[in-house]
Amino acid sequence: MRASWFRQALKVRSAACFLAPLFALALSGCSSDNVGNVTLAPPPSTFIPTSGSAGGPSVIPSGGGLPILKSSGCGKAKPATTVDTIPGSRTGYTEFHVTQTGATLAADVPADAGERQFFVRLPVDYDSTKPYRVVYIGQGCGAQHAGKTNTFPLFSEAQGGTEQAVYVGLSVPDNAANPGCYDNNTGALSQEWEAFDLIHSFVESSYCVDNNRIYVSGYSTGGWLSNMWGCYFGGGSVDATATPPVPVDKPDVDAGRMQRKFAPRWSVRGHVNVTGSLPGNQPEPCNGISAGLWIHDVLDKSNLIATNIAALDLSLQTNGCMGNYKDGPKQPWAPAEDIPGLKGGICQEYTGCPAETAQKYPLVFCTTSGLGHGDQASSAIPAFTTFFNLMDPAQ
Repeated sequence: MRASWFRQALKVRSAACFLAPLFALALSGCSSDNVGNVTLAPPPSTFIPTSGSAGGPSVIPSGGGLPILKSSGCGKAKPATTVDTIPGSRTGYTEFHVTQTGATLAADVPADAGERQFFVRLPVDYDSTKPYRVVYIGQGCGAQHAGKTNTFPLFSEAQGGTEQAVYVGLSVPDNAANPGCYDNNTGALSQEWEAFDLIHSFVESSYCVDNNRIYVSGYSTGGWLSNMWGCYFGGGSVDATATPPVPVDKPDVDAGRMQRKFAPRWSVRGHVNVTGSLPGNQPEPCNGISAGLWIHDVLDKSNLIATNIAALDLSLQTNGCMGNYKDGPKQPWAPAEDIPGLKGGICQEYTGCPAETAQKYPLVFCTTSGLGHGDQASSAIPAFTTFFNLMDPAQ
């Protein structure tokens, strides 16, 4: 397993809500209602056996290349605070908080301890016995307390999304580590490593999700977060009968630990973003393989395209692929020909990867022009949804 040492621990202090313009699809603002208090996330789940597996992992036949791994939340009633979902609407996001301790991959940062806000949205016909893919969505820099308002509406079927997923809108931290943005710049001292551990521990134990289909998406600073988590929490398997490996990254080995410090039981299946970046101090090598799709404009002056190309090249290396962004080997990504703004070879799929890896963990880069730092939501929503669908099990 490839090693990866990432970031940090998280912290979040409550701060006053304020409105700020973010990106085209977002409506800035805060919500003070429908709050669920989760001070500590439940412990990690174990895999749920299905009939005939006698205590083994919960393996359900799948057309998506990997088995379904049911979370410990399957069969549980929804939290009492759950907001009713209105299809096509942001109504349905329920607010929760986890308490970050200030733990990081390096030295702990007690001053960074505090509450971290996120929002969970369920399908209107949510079935607690059906494992759904879970998609984490990162916002752009700007408004705080805006995880449900300033994130891509991937649930919008009118815009090419799908209601059939559990969506988690991630608010930026309240503290000033990277004001108004995620904690993208502090390497092993970042808050974002502990955040994923705490938030997914809560989500997977409260709802029925597929732990083999955990995805991270984002715009701008949320795209940085996508690259960070996709690398540190990578570690998938091409073996359809295997449970996820127990990842161990370099800081853990150096510290004498036998498993990854944060979220050791789960791997991010794929990470996608618009105009993100790979942090210059990203702990490398990555923990393990992960699928990736990037959309970036050559005229973006806020996050230069070269910084997201670096994320692609790192994924190519991690997934055992030949080549690079410029030279390939690559070919037009066929699904893009049905997506507005991405037709005509704008999206390239990288083909120099081992066959099984390429099937289960595809890598695609879409290079646009003339859109600058825009969120490209009209292209991103159907592209992300199509990309995730490729890895879904057969229904």
